Amino acid sequence: MKAALVALSLVAGGSAAALDLPQIQKRGVLRVIVAADEAPETFAIEASSQPGFEREILEGFTRLHGLKIEVVKAPGHAQRLPLLQKGDGDLIVAIFDTPERRLVADFTPEVMPTHNIAVSLKPAARIARLDELKAARVAVIRGAKPAEEAVQAGVPASALVPVDTMDALVRALQKGDASAAVIPVSEFALALKRTPGLQAGATVGPTGRVAWAVRKEDDALEAALTQYLTNFRRSASWSRLVVKYFGDQVLTVLGKGGS
Repeated sequence: MKAALVALSLVAGGSAAALDLPQIQKRGVLRVIVAADEAPETFAIEASSQPGFEREILEGFTRLHGLKIEVVKAPGHAQRLPLLQKGDGDLIVAIFDTPERRLVADFTPEVMPTHNIAVSLKPAARIARLDELKAARVAVIRGAKPAEEAVQAGVPASALVPVDTMDALVRALQKGDASAAVIPVSEFALALKRTPGLQAGATVGPTGRVAWAVRKEDDALEAALTQYLTNFRRSASWSRLVVKYFGDQVLTVLGKGGS
């Protein structure tokens, strides 16, 4: 935890390249920081008829403010906040809102509630209890919140199998390099479409929230995003998009309805 705080504090200085909403509107482009391996169902790197859950929400905001989206690809999850603080982008999508990250960035209201789960691949046994997870070799995405939650749940750091992408995480399970993994429930729903045999197990850590991050000095951008997301979450469009991209089982797991 201390190492993570030090790493975050190193990027807290900001940059002259940072622009708040009036300057962004004058430029006409909103620069959106996205992890290079982000699932297209969450945020497609290229604009298309299937832009992904968060991109489709954000496209409504950019239309409202007369902006175009410019994607800034971060090599990995750990590089997203440094890019924001350097002024290389205006906001980060698909990021866990955590107290540590709030030290260096501000967050919008939640885009989606979430929690992490222990995942295994048949014929391996389902990880039904945390003590079973503690005895496993556990694949995690390097620099992402589930890796931290796995350690806090009691998984020894020496038992972690850090990887950089979801594809690499699934391969670690398939090859036997790991006997379990810890990922958000929405990522599990997407991975299950591509990899039959994955099975959800115990909840790992507390319920969390996925949101969008902006620089602390960008008050106008944060206020506009907050107003937009608050209204959007009250509408039926949010649940419609969850089902469209993740399936109605995610609504059920999140306690938001569905069948």
